[in-house]
Amino acid sequence: MCCIMKKFYSLLLISVMFLSAAAEQPSRMFLIGDATPGGWSLDDATLMVSSGDGVYEWTGALNAGRMKFVIRHDWLPSYGPAADNMPLAVGTVELTIRNTYEDSDNSFAVTAGRYSLRMDLTGATPQLTIEDGTSLPDKGYAAVYPEIIYAIGSATAAGWSLDDAIGMNETGYNSGVYAGELALQTGELKFLKQKDWGMAYGATSANAPLTGAGEYDIMSIDDSNDLKFAVSLAAETLFNVTVDAAAGKMTVAAKQEMALENVLAEGAVEVYDIQGRFVAVSTEDLPAGMYIVRTVSGSSKIVIY
Repeated sequence: MCCIMKKFYSLLLISVMFLSAAAEQPSRMFLIGDATPGGWSLDDATLMVSSGDGVYEWTGALNAGRMKFVIRHDWLPSYGPAADNMPLAVGTVELTIRNTYEDSDNSFAVTAGRYSLRMDLTGATPQLTIEDGTSLPDKGYAAVYPEIIYAIGSATAAGWSLDDAIGMNETGYNSGVYAGELALQTGELKFLKQKDWGMAYGATSANAPLTGAGEYDIMSIDDSNDLKFAVSLAAETLFNVTVDAAAGKMTVAAKQEMALENVLAEGAVEVYDIQGRFVAVSTEDLPAGMYIVRTVSGSSKIVIY
């Protein structure tokens, strides 16, 4: 009887362990890496569609760069190819799981294009099936763009100070479009995705010239390809700047400086310093300096001597 009971308990324990393991599939799976819409930001990691317990799918455009998978907004655990820098190519490959920081941190090398990905954790070995997504519709959740990006560089009043980086707000939820007024001078320019030196939006080539009003190509950049705009202007100029991260375009439009007497005639509604920080509701008694003044007819730059 004792032996039978021990055997029963052993079988029960094995069954419970099996059921527990089967129930531990991640509820979510994310793409992360500079090849993905969200870049290397854990907060912006791209959520896949869960199509069954342990099966996750996503179809869409990827940039040239690197990519792997995480199960939550944390670096561990993560899934990657069996060998680091393995090309992401049509077919089925086995994945390895990284549980500790001592484990190899493998990621895929991605060529820009449209892909359909199906990740399956239900078998003995995790697998990823890659298909050409050229003719397939998007499948997944919308890419999450940051709510604010930050203009920074020697071409701006902020210089290279993270604390003074100039915020530009997204025009609509998850639109990837940012608009604001920037006073630019000769120097370098890029746009941080957060107040950190990692991911940013910049030029598509090193020292791409920005010489005034016009449309310019932009793309996601990081420390490995820190491509900035080389701004060249005869004098500091106030521009209306729109950064369309989704389309990969930046529009720069000249903004006329309003004479101080005209501002006074209209009556200032809000006064900001050149970093975009609120200063006052009137131009009276302002110390000497450059300001952005919002009136009933729009916003303009003024200089008080």
